[in-house]
Amino acid sequence: MPDVLGWHKASKTGPKWREKIRMARKKRSTRSGSLSDPGMSIPSAQNGIFRQEGEYWTVGLGGKAFQLKDSKGVAYLAYLLRNAGAEFHVLDLVGGIASRSGEDDTDRLTGVGEDLKQTGIHIGSLGDAGELLDDQAKSSYRRRLSELREELEEAKGLGNVDRGQQLEDEIDALNRELARAIGLSGRNRRAASASERARQSITKTLKAVVARIAQGDAALGDIFSRCIKTGTFCSYQPDPDFPIAWEFAATVIEPQQPSSHGEPAAVQPDLSQSAPPGLSVSLFSLAERTTFVGREIERRALRMITDRALTGYGSLVRISGGPGVGKSRLAMEMAESASQVGFRCFVGHCYERDEPVPYLPFVEIIESSLSQAASLDAYRRQIGDNATELAQLAPGLRRIFPNIPPPMELPPAEMRRYLFQSLAEMLGRLAQNRPLLIVVEDLHWADESTLALLIHLANRIAQLPMTIIGTYRNGFSQDAPVLVRTLEELIRLGVRPLKLGGLSKEDVAQMLHGLSRRQVPESLVSLIFEESQGNPFFVEEVFRHLMEEGKIIDAAGYFQTDIRIDEIDVPENVRLITNHRLERLNSDQKGVLEAAAVIGRSFSFQLLSDVSQTHVDELFGVIEKAQQMGIVVPELPRARDSVHLRP
Repeated sequence: MPDVLGWHKASKTGPKWREKIRMARKKRSTRSGSLSDPGMSIPSAQNGIFRQEGEYWTVGLGGKAFQLKDSKGVAYLAYLLRNAGAEFHVLDLVGGIASRSGEDDTDRLTGVGEDLKQTGIHIGSLGDAGELLDDQAKSSYRRRLSELREELEEAKGLGNVDRGQQLEDEIDALNRELARAIGLSGRNRRAASASERARQSITKTLKAVVARIAQGDAALGDIFSRCIKTGTFCSYQPDPDFPIAWEFAATVIEPQQPSSHGEPAAVQPDLSQSAPPGLSVSLFSLAERTTFVGREIERRALRMITDRALTGYGSLVRISGGPGVGKSRLAMEMAESASQVGFRCFVGHCYERDEPVPYLPFVEIIESSLSQAASLDAYRRQIGDNATELAQLAPGLRRIFPNIPPPMELPPAEMRRYLFQSLAEMLGRLAQNRPLLIVVEDLHWADESTLALLIHLANRIAQLPMTIIGTYRNGFSQDAPVLVRTLEELIRLGVRPLKLGGLSKEDVAQMLHGLSRRQVPESLVSLIFEESQGNPFFVEEVFRHLMEEGKIIDAAGYFQTDIRIDEIDVPENVRLITNHRLERLNSDQKGVLEAAAVIGRSFSFQLLSDVSQTHVDELFGVIEKAQQMGIVVPELPRARDSVHLRP
């Protein structure tokens, strides 16, 4: 939960402004719900100033103004005011917003780290920062304490009071450091994570700035103490009862720090307007989501991977399974979970096309990173010297940044390697500031260039706070040889898949409870579980189809108990997906599966051979392909004489 900077008592607020706020709130509390109610007038906005002028900021409200010397805290506050209502992660504030305007583009990759180091925050590991003092340091401290105590005894013996006082002060300082590093039980205390240290630094800095503002204007200090929210995410939440129209300098959109020599920061070109509006790719589906159930083992494995990324050890994980089994949903749930602990999340999709667009998922990721940027100026700094190559992947960048240099003339192979390296550097730059989670969906439809770029990234994220999740369907081996080679290469890198199967019957019951908002009878759970084999997509579609057909709720509003399997028609969405999967089979292969469907859910090879009039040897080839596609499964492990037909 964000904290409110409530450091100043209300009694410090000037009576004039305090009375205005009180009257505005009283007026709001007595409004009716009618838009035509004359008592519902919107309070007029007060004029506020927060303008940088060289090394000083002019700050004021309602005609009263004063000046503050530039500092990081003032820059943070100005940035929050400019982006009212938006939340910013503390690592973004510390590492990105307070960056110097005069730095060269070539230094921007390390600029974020330098800013963090100046604040006392070192990111190489975004999780636990380790022990406050290692064994060698503690040993040195204790050795020095022993020497100081001997010197203190000697000073006392000689009557040297001044020297004795100095030695006692140094002994006290060392003891405090040891006490801070070692708990009461003797265990070593560990340093806080980078995020936690950034949170403490930002909160302390903003508190000091608001205190300085309160000295110049108690009313304004009170407003900031109520409206500035701190925590892992910081924001300025304007008071709706007391709106303020802030005036900013036209050329100062993002806060800039003065140079180390105290000179005013150089004015940059005005790229600091908000990122352009557009249709960015959303990580989360627009469809209404059902209750997420099961997958505890897989979720635990993915959490371990993201936890490692927080400590600076990135990796790639692949999630495989049949259509509708929940690959995308699992990736989405993990992205939501990761975002809550500070990850920045991007998603890119591969699409089923006759001619796939090269690098399309990574183009979507670049576009998403632009849409999430605080401003164009901030994004231009993020892409740095890699802008030329990134613009080749996403040409739309040139419309936004016309000054991007043209690409170098290089042989195709070298140009491709340069493109790969440029994207890797940009993602690495982002990850050093805030951990990344990237989802690449439907790799079974990816082109060769996309898969090659994925392998390039997989070889380079081991020492970065980054996790890449790739999803793909089983059964595409024969149709996608490039994917097979990619999967083999990932196996050599130690990347093994998380294979998703159907949900358990208990999970299906929980899912149906979420869909119906009531306890579902055991008979209906068993029916839908048998029909769907625990496939989440089929579970939902069968249930919704039955509800729409009025087959499971009687006239009194209770579940019916006499539903039979032969009453269930195939839902339209399931039919579309099934027919699409069957398009990969020729007419003879489809004929065999049609004969299998006539026999029933389970059948033997010999019976299917007799019904379909297909030789057993040829039948084995058809069933093997259908098994690779996830249409049929052996009834018993390693059994080849009895087969089960999946929905």
